[in-house]
Amino acid sequence: MLTDIALKTRLAHLVAESCEGTVSVEQAMSAEVTLRDLGVTSLAYLRLIDAVENEFGVYVDMEGDVAYLDTIAGLADYLTEQGIQVSA
Repeated sequence: MLTDIALKTRLAHLVAESCEGTVSVEQAMSAEVTLRDLGVTSLAYLRLIDAVENEFGVYVDMEGDVAYLDTIAGLADYLTEQGIQVSA
């Protein structure tokens, strides 16, 4: 079981890897703007979705509202809703 901060940190690492370093872990973690505003491209989003699905064994639903992909916090909340267990 991950802590909330551990989940967000892991997601920030996945963002950095998906962007091939264009966005750093620190930038993703502390962003007050969307990941897209930080420079995450459409291709990087596809890589991120693939990485999240592989890492956490979930399906990232791209139908409908995908605003949860805008931030690390939103993605962490989505994963929690999908059953990823997070401890306080």
